[in-house]
Amino acid sequence: MIDTRNRNGLHPAQISPPAPLSGGGADRMQSEVWRNRRVAVVVAHPDDEVLGAGATIHRMARAGAEVSIHLPFRRCDPRGVREWPRLIDAFHASCERLGARAFVADRLIPETDALARPDRIHDQLLPAITDADIVLTHWYGDTHQVHRGLSYAVEIGTRPFRRRRDLWLFEVPSSTDQSFTTPFQPTCYVEVEACDVEAKCEAMTYYPMERAPGRRARDLERLAGVRGCQIGVDYAECFSVARQFL
Repeated sequence: MIDTRNRNGLHPAQISPPAPLSGGGADRMQSEVWRNRRVAVVVAHPDDEVLGAGATIHRMARAGAEVSIHLPFRRCDPRGVREWPRLIDAFHASCERLGARAFVADRLIPETDALARPDRIHDQLLPAITDADIVLTHWYGDTHQVHRGLSYAVEIGTRPFRRRRDLWLFEVPSSTDQSFTTPFQPTCYVEVEACDVEAKCEAMTYYPMERAPGRRARDLERLAGVRGCQIGVDYAECFSVARQFL
């Protein structure tokens, strides 16, 4: 069990940046794949960056990638509105712990417009997509309608005849695994180290207001272990590759 106890709040000065890769065989390969690449992670809610790709983000950052995490929506439910200042503080601290830069839109779109206004979401995200080499976002089959709306807007923004961007879709516990239609089918696995999973688990502790069975730090470590077992390593995160250009 990775120990995430005794952490000291959300103050950036207390958050250690990701250590660079150590230089072993797997690390060298990861470093070559990600060094100097620009990665845009587009999320529907604060905490989705952790749940969906936290260990991979940390791994990429350690390998020399420039990772940015983009939040275009604001919560509209009563609890989300009440907790919004704390959620934004947690989002900034989480991104820093994972080694990424946080970008919160100046004019946040109400999450209730996620399905109705893909054009508005697309226009807001277009600069981030244009500047990226690879985009990570939600799987299009999530049960959460805001996730689906965001995934559709990113799909529009990455149409190959306009701009070619690699596009990976991640799983989010309590959304991706709740569908009774087509299940999430991984087509890409990223091997991550214990320190990457520790960063993911610690970042999740910044969101006590979002903690629930299946989304707790120990649950995230367990899922990373299951995904790792599927490819014969200790830990991994998986994605569905929507587009890849070689």
